[in-house]
Amino acid sequence: MTSKNDTKTAVKPTVRRSPDETSAAALHIINTELAARNKKTAMLKALRLAQEPTEAKPVKKAAAKKK
Repeated sequence: MTSKNDTKTAVKPTVRRSPDETSAAALHIINTELAARNKKTAMLKALRLAQEPTEAKPVKKAAAKKK
C-alpha cells in the first residue's frame, strides 16, 4: 500500500524575472501593437480616399404638425 505522503506531485517551477525585464517585454508588446494599429489605420484611410465620393442626399425637413 502507498501512504498519503508518498504521492508524487508536480513541482511548479518558479521563475523570477527582474522588473526591468518585465517592463521591457511589456513595452515591446505595446509598441508592436501600436505599429500594427497605425499600419491598419493608414491602409483603411487609403482605401477610404480611393473610393469615389458619394453625393450627400439633402435632408428633408419634417412637416409641421397641423392643429
